[in-house]
Amino acid sequence: MNGPKPVMQVETLNSPPILLVEDERDHALLIQDALQSARTSRPVQVVESGEQAIAYLSGEGVFADRTAYPFPSLVLLDLRMPGIGGFGVLRWLRAHPNLSQQLNVVVLSALQSPKEIDVAYELGARLYWAKKDCVALQERVRLLMASFPGLN
Repeated sequence: MNGPKPVMQVETLNSPPILLVEDERDHALLIQDALQSARTSRPVQVVESGEQAIAYLSGEGVFADRTAYPFPSLVLLDLRMPGIGGFGVLRWLRAHPNLSQQLNVVVLSALQSPKEIDVAYELGARLYWAKKDCVALQERVRLLMASFPGLN
């Protein structure tokens, strides 16, 4: 393996981006479609692993250039990924309150385990959403954009 895969840049605007952390390309496309349907003006940066998310959030390695990779306003975080998963990213954020206080983190999961939901909230997630229902996901994204000032 030759290091992390490049980040997909969906848009390039001057507003803080949404960081989508998703290892499955089909799910990433579904979520991007939901964001587009919600008519968000935020650019979307996509990384495919917890390791890439941590590097992005800390501004390290290929993500050191904050002009190209600005700090996000929102993180949409998959829980189940190889290597460092979503819980690992949440734990890392919890250990870095100077960063976590600047973020809204929404956990996305294919599973609806009550224990996982509780742990995600304990670790600082603002919301926990199932990603299996496309229509519901689009509506939730639309409501999120309307609910958090500065995200649209």
